[in-house]
Amino acid sequence: MTEVRLVYKREDYLNDVQEIPRAFAPYLIINENSEHYLKWEYEYKNPIFNLTISSDLWKEKTYNFHISNNDFNEYKRETKRGIKGALYDFLTEVLQISLPFGSLTGVRPTKLYYELLKKLEYPEKELVEKYHVSPNKSELIAQCVKNQKNYINNDKKNIGLFVNIPFCPSRCKYCSFISTEIFRVKKQLDFYIECLEKELKTIFEIISKKGYNVRSIYVGGGTPSSIGTERLSRLLCLLSEFGTEFTVEAGRPDAIDEKTVNVLKNANVTRVSVNPQTFSDNTLQLIGRSHTVDDFYNAYSLVREKGFIINSDLIAGLPGENFNVFSDSLKKCIELSPDNITVHSLSLKRGSVFTVSGMEKNEYGTVSEMIDYAHSELKNAGYVPYYMYRQKNTADNLENTGYCLPGKQCIYNIDMMEEASTILGAGAGAMSKLVCGGKIARLSVPKGFREYCERLDETLERKKLFFDI
Repeated sequence: MTEVRLVYKREDYLNDVQEIPRAFAPYLIINENSEHYLKWEYEYKNPIFNLTISSDLWKEKTYNFHISNNDFNEYKRETKRGIKGALYDFLTEVLQISLPFGSLTGVRPTKLYYELLKKLEYPEKELVEKYHVSPNKSELIAQCVKNQKNYINNDKKNIGLFVNIPFCPSRCKYCSFISTEIFRVKKQLDFYIECLEKELKTIFEIISKKGYNVRSIYVGGGTPSSIGTERLSRLLCLLSEFGTEFTVEAGRPDAIDEKTVNVLKNANVTRVSVNPQTFSDNTLQLIGRSHTVDDFYNAYSLVREKGFIINSDLIAGLPGENFNVFSDSLKKCIELSPDNITVHSLSLKRGSVFTVSGMEKNEYGTVSEMIDYAHSELKNAGYVPYYMYRQKNTADNLENTGYCLPGKQCIYNIDMMEEASTILGAGAGAMSKLVCGGKIARLSVPKGFREYCERLDETLERKKLFFDI
């Protein structure tokens, strides 16, 4: 393990360049107080961009790029990519470590693929040669784009609707969402639902006045099904008449029973998430899930009997799990044949119990093996990858990938990850995105549910101004 402090110019549009050296953890640790440094500095003389990377630990190296500044946004984009690529090249050489996604550090690798597809017939080659993406990850990106082809949004009037229920039966130790354990807020739940109803009324007004067509609805959290069947029914009935893809992330098996499933069915919900995360009771207890594997099977059976499209999540890299434990979970999940299986790589998120307690990224290897195995086994079982995203501090710098049986793609997931549709968000912490002419504007609201309720009137006025009604 090597520790360095970073020394660089701090222009706003170059801030995310530092994510390259951070991605090499645990082999390279960034510490502001380190006696050693990693430095990059540059000089631009149109059209040549000269970059020098130096350190007291390694030999200095200089890189040159040809970049035109005729278009400022293009100049910023190419400058950033050039520095990231050079830093990746430098650190790969001195550390003798390669990252699966090379110099790509963003959330959405597929967005670059779509950009390259406008100029190249086979962007996979460019991803490998210019951005140092491994061949198998380049192919995975290409497959996701291919399997989105008939589902990607091409009409600016088509939108998605997201409703956030930030409550859970218990807090998972890997979670950093602003969610609250349900027993702590029982007295405030009705007021939160009242605020949501008020916000949805404003959202419906926006939809009507703008002539929007709601093509997908996603109720997430948190665990929406944890609020009780009466409140859940009251909320979902407001959304039941759109006659479109309608997903509820019931998620936790300990918040799913027959009454809950009937509420979902009566509200015209079409897709339900029932997430095991693992098929090991020992791991479930370790990560703070208040249910057993048997509870998952019971919940899954209830949801399957009603004919919903089902998604189930698995996490690779959970504490205490080796390859055999993960592969057993994957096998059991595939045997159930859910319509969607999302495979996550464990991310050590800031604010999670795991991170606060000092858990750190392991050296590369085991989780990569799990993820590669999952891809192979899911392919053999007839599943196809159709969306993906990445997070910081993820095990082995890997990805989260949604797989589905052909024809079972979730439109909301595609629109959200590809930022292909305007999204109207309701509830605490629910982001709204306005997609127009290739540009994206974002409107955030208070994340804490109490602050959200207290500032609701302000939020509604800002939302009306944001959507120009």
